[in-house]
Amino acid sequence: MALLKRSFNAALLDKDDDSYPSKMPGSLARTTAPVAKMMRLWNYKEGAGLGTHGQGIIVPIKTERRSSNAGIGHSEKPYDNGLPGAPASLPAGHKWGEWAAASRALRLERDCCEKTLALLRDVRLQGDDSAETADALAAIVKSEEVLQGKRALGAWRAALPPSAVQHIVERVLAPRMAMKAREWEPVWNPGCDHWLRPWLPLIGNLPESLYGIVESKISGGSYDTISPWKDYFDPAHWEIFSRRHVLPRMTRWLQQLRITPPKQIDVKFRTVMEWTPLVRTQDVVSILEQEFFGKWESALRHWLQSAKPSLGEADAWCTGWKNLFTPELLDDKRVLARLEAGVAMVDRQTEDLNRLVCHS
Repeated sequence: MALLKRSFNAALLDKDDDSYPSKMPGSLARTTAPVAKMMRLWNYKEGAGLGTHGQGIIVPIKTERRSSNAGIGHSEKPYDNGLPGAPASLPAGHKWGEWAAASRALRLERDCCEKTLALLRDVRLQGDDSAETADALAAIVKSEEVLQGKRALGAWRAALPPSAVQHIVERVLAPRMAMKAREWEPVWNPGCDHWLRPWLPLIGNLPESLYGIVESKISGGSYDTISPWKDYFDPAHWEIFSRRHVLPRMTRWLQQLRITPPKQIDVKFRTVMEWTPLVRTQDVVSILEQEFFGKWESALRHWLQSAKPSLGEADAWCTGWKNLFTPELLDDKRVLARLEAGVAMVDRQTEDLNRLVCHS
């Protein structure tokens, strides 16, 4: 009877599909022909457990993988190291975000058209009866036809005569925007929803004459204050701004960062990664090489040598740091090489420990 139970329980082991047929638990097809025959004689019902009342287990026994140097009773557990686990995978419809951004941009074009039309009519009511304003007003009215059907982003502005755009931007919008920029308080309106953003489909970027005013007001601001301006500045001016005001701040955070395995308390690195999209990837890689990786490798080496953590704990620590990096940084070969060097350090320490144990 004991032999029969061992044979039946072996059939419940969680085997690969190549070794066992894809049958339900407790199927006689999972055991040998003699055992199956004997069990049928004893009125065994497939799918039931062993015992007088069928109380035996029928769910397959799950096998657990262990590292090669793990002892009896070892079990893997999550480590409270203050670092994130694996990032959530993107849903199948992750391109919905791109569609939503395009939809917002198209809606902004419509808003810009309506606001420009209202502004030109107001200018006319205030006594501006110039031919340029009249032509610009007529061009805006006609451009509404473009907004009626399906259109590509930018089609509305392309439908306007260049002379009309120039007159609206230089003669109508610029004086009003200069006045609003001087009065603007970034803390209360970081997105510039009243004096700049509504006109972006028409003007493209912040007028160059206003860069000095805006820079003086946002240079020491928070992420929410600064981040919208990456879209508002033209690329050349944004690179100058980010090198002058954003990169020094990120560099200072990395210099002040304390790396403390086995548990990371200091969250400055997370803040650096949040600001990373505002600057060029190659600039971030440069400051990481100067201010972060040497400190990170030194902390890891000291921890491995002094505390001798388990392979699982050390691997989880390295993986947690890797999960903090943005996808753009992980695509950089220099960043990936330094992170892999940390994993290689853990592997070497584990191998040295194994050799020492075996020698003892």
